[in-house]
Amino acid sequence: MAQQIPYGTADNLLMKLGSAVFHEIGLVYGVRGELRKLEDTLSTVRAVLVDAEEKQETSHAIAVWIRRLKDVVYDADDLLDDFATEELRRKTDDRGRFGGQVSDFFSSSNHLAFRFKMGHRIKVIRERLDDIANDISKFNFIPRVVISDVHVRNFKGRETCSVVEKSHKIVGRDEDKLQIIELLFEENMSTVGIVGMGGLGKTTIAQLVYNDRRVANHFDLKLWVCVSDYFDVKILVRNVIKSATNRGVEDLELDQLQRLLRQNMDGKKYLLVLDDVWNEDVQKWGQLITLLPVGANGSKILVTTRSTKIASIMGIDSPYFVKGLKYDESWELFESLAFKKGEEKMHPNLIAIGKDIVKMCKGVPLVIRTLGRVLCYKTQESHWLSIKNNKNLILLGDKNDILAVLRLSYDNLPIHLKQCFAYCAFFPKDYIFKKRELVQLWMAQGYIQPSHENEFCLEDVGDEYFEDLLARSLFEEAEVEDANDDILSYKMHDLIHDLAQSIVNSEVIVLTHDVKSIPKRVHHVSLFGATNEVPKDLMDKPTFFMECDNYGYCFKNKYISILKCSRVMKMCYIQKIPISLAKLSHLRYLDLSNGYFENLPSAVTRLKHLQTLKLFHCENLRGWPRNMKKLINLRHLEIDGCDKLRYMPGGLGELTQLQTLPLFWVGNESEREAREVSWNKKRSMGGLSELKFLNNLKGQLVIEGLSNAARGCREANKEAILKGKKYLESLGLHWSGIEESEEAVVSVMESLQPHPNLKKLTMWYYEGVRFPNWMMNDGLDLLLPNLVKITLWGCNRCQVLSPLGQLPSLKFLFLWDLDAVEYMKDYPLLAKPFFPSLKTLDIYNMPRSSSNGWGKRSDVAAQQTPSYPYLEDLLLEFIRMELCLQLICASSSLKSLKISDVEDLISFPQGLQHLSTLQTLSISRCENLASLPDSIGYLTSLTELQINFCPKLTSLPEEIRSLQNLQTLEIFNCLYLSQRCQKETGEDWPKISHIPHIIFR
Repeated sequence: MAQQIPYGTADNLLMKLGSAVFHEIGLVYGVRGELRKLEDTLSTVRAVLVDAEEKQETSHAIAVWIRRLKDVVYDADDLLDDFATEELRRKTDDRGRFGGQVSDFFSSSNHLAFRFKMGHRIKVIRERLDDIANDISKFNFIPRVVISDVHVRNFKGRETCSVVEKSHKIVGRDEDKLQIIELLFEENMSTVGIVGMGGLGKTTIAQLVYNDRRVANHFDLKLWVCVSDYFDVKILVRNVIKSATNRGVEDLELDQLQRLLRQNMDGKKYLLVLDDVWNEDVQKWGQLITLLPVGANGSKILVTTRSTKIASIMGIDSPYFVKGLKYDESWELFESLAFKKGEEKMHPNLIAIGKDIVKMCKGVPLVIRTLGRVLCYKTQESHWLSIKNNKNLILLGDKNDILAVLRLSYDNLPIHLKQCFAYCAFFPKDYIFKKRELVQLWMAQGYIQPSHENEFCLEDVGDEYFEDLLARSLFEEAEVEDANDDILSYKMHDLIHDLAQSIVNSEVIVLTHDVKSIPKRVHHVSLFGATNEVPKDLMDKPTFFMECDNYGYCFKNKYISILKCSRVMKMCYIQKIPISLAKLSHLRYLDLSNGYFENLPSAVTRLKHLQTLKLFHCENLRGWPRNMKKLINLRHLEIDGCDKLRYMPGGLGELTQLQTLPLFWVGNESEREAREVSWNKKRSMGGLSELKFLNNLKGQLVIEGLSNAARGCREANKEAILKGKKYLESLGLHWSGIEESEEAVVSVMESLQPHPNLKKLTMWYYEGVRFPNWMMNDGLDLLLPNLVKITLWGCNRCQVLSPLGQLPSLKFLFLWDLDAVEYMKDYPLLAKPFFPSLKTLDIYNMPRSSSNGWGKRSDVAAQQTPSYPYLEDLLLEFIRMELCLQLICASSSLKSLKISDVEDLISFPQGLQHLSTLQTLSISRCENLASLPDSIGYLTSLTELQINFCPKLTSLPEEIRSLQNLQTLEIFNCLYLSQRCQKETGEDWPKISHIPHIIFR
């Protein structure tokens, strides 16, 4: 079987060998000449890898050559890593000494001994690589220049035509056909795209559409061109003309072809189907579109592709995504192929097995059709069971039909994506992963190469890799996890996972209970699910990924010691971190999430290459090791859910590559002494100033324990701590609510002014009487122009709100438990629009604020009540009536209004005509509310009305009859009103009898 080419690892090696770091290492250890020869030989081999990848399919000897190459490339990577580790240790340890510690990878730290041993290792690797390079001429490999890292293989792609094969039974695609036809008949759309992974039936759907009678009557001319993987504009134009005229035009040049196109298509309303498109070259697409005649109004292009990127290039904003067949449809198709008509009744045992096989097909017609044909006329149960028990369906079929179709997705990948995609085979099927997690794993393996535009941020490059694979239908969205509908989790379709496994062959193994040994050539090992014993032959595996709910499982030291070459290690739910962890000098990614340990051992600080340290939900974690600052390559420190943490390690601020730090605890200096005594060793506690130079932080940062900063860390409060963090999107500032010195509290807050790029700000229990100057600034719209969401919670000493109405991007505002707030700060002269983007306003328990101080402006000409032009959701609880009514009257775009616990609310204003967009109205615990206004009849969009515990509300207005869109009326804890609304007998029943759902409680 074909071998995966280690493009990423080879490129990473060449990048290292050509770097200034290894130039210095070569000089320091006297191996500069050897490293240069290694680089030259590897460059020679790298140049022929594209040719070798193609030729291995017809030569077993070449596949063996590639396997030898992979082995030596991985060993060379380990060699360079050992050099880099020694150099990092030499630079980070005090005065270049090891402090008496023993080197990780051989018994003596003596410079000469290290140089001798490494020189020998280089020689052995060079000899092996030379042998591989010498075979280049034997196999007649040809160096290939790959432009933009994209190489299209020289093989003939599949051909399609406009006619559905008569032998094909089509099931479950009528709805798809109808929806595509509707898109083709829309006037405002010139190009329609059908997108989905290989084997789903995109071409079949296009054929059904193409041959539909309505489509034939709608268009003057229909043309079908199979594009496939080779995109040549001249050939495509010829094929369009062939489809239009039924005659060949091979001898014509492009200008002649263009004139012929216009002769045959100008003035006609045409449908052009471009099937199986792979090309992502924007320039070539531009050439083709320029050559195609405009045609009559209503002309359309229909494209089928596996890539949303191609759809986007062609101007398709919303392609039609093809989904798998439903189970019943899948069974119908399978049954029609696997059994003769009526024969299924004679084999009930096969039906049960067949239904299990259909479930494995996950609705993909290509697989269902292939397996149905394989099992046709076979009535022996053993044949069916062999299919059911097969772990990789794509290798089945007479001619590997499934693999041939799906493999196209891999073969057409840019070279830099191939190793990234194949690496995903070490996840089990249906494993849900995060984009950030996978990018970090790719980084750990060295698969991500820095771009020329952005040499520092490998994560951004990795995000591009990920989005590219997602666009090519190799990943799919798995679940929505946040209120903004951002897709955070993904998975691979089972068949795509099978494809990845077929590519990596024996390089990856997912451990199960029946695996007793691990083959030598396996590079990546993963364990999901509980197990009693881990195979002992884990030697030199770059990845060991253990994720299981085996609580209390303790990973043994002996396993750690033989995993010395691992780049990735994940060990969940462990009770104790093995002391031998320090020996894993190559480690880049360490995940100890859900562990039960209390302290992070000092062994971690010896992992000089560590980029990612995950400690999710290590709920017992209390203490850090000293010298965390030695982790100079650390980029991600993920400590969400570490509830017992109360301080951060000293020296953290020296880790300037840090990008992820979701939580920062300002420690209590007064507790430090007691803590040191209890641990019997000095622990370094970092203050707020540790954050000052961490300007690469991204995403979210929550700072806890700010009261401690005010109490004991005043020397840091004069500095700008957060102002330089331009990548930070979300900031949380958590105070304890305990009164401290006003001067100290405000001083700390002044130091926490964020960068203008911030999008989300949350503040809990702020202790000051006033907000800091940067929040009260008349130019707040310039200081925080990108802020989208603000939450102020429990700031119950502040009397004046910031001029939040200035913020141009603010969409969500939550003001909770602001007991002392009386008004919002006055606007300056010539004030800007009031809350120009606000969509959601939630006010809870702000009892002192009145309408006079809400949106007040200094200029006399602007004393009119401000409006909220885009406000859709308004929630008001425990506020004064005048503010409540003012906010309602000033909001013309409301969709949802919820009012609760407004004690002095007696009635609503009569003028509710402006609330014609309101869909949901909820009134709760307004004990003095006596009536609803007659103008409620203007709420023509209202679909849900809820009234809860309003005892003085004894009747509904007559105008409620006119609310014809009202679907649900809920009346809870309103005794008299409930009686008046009882079906048939209640006095108000005629007013509400038209409402479908009426609920009393």
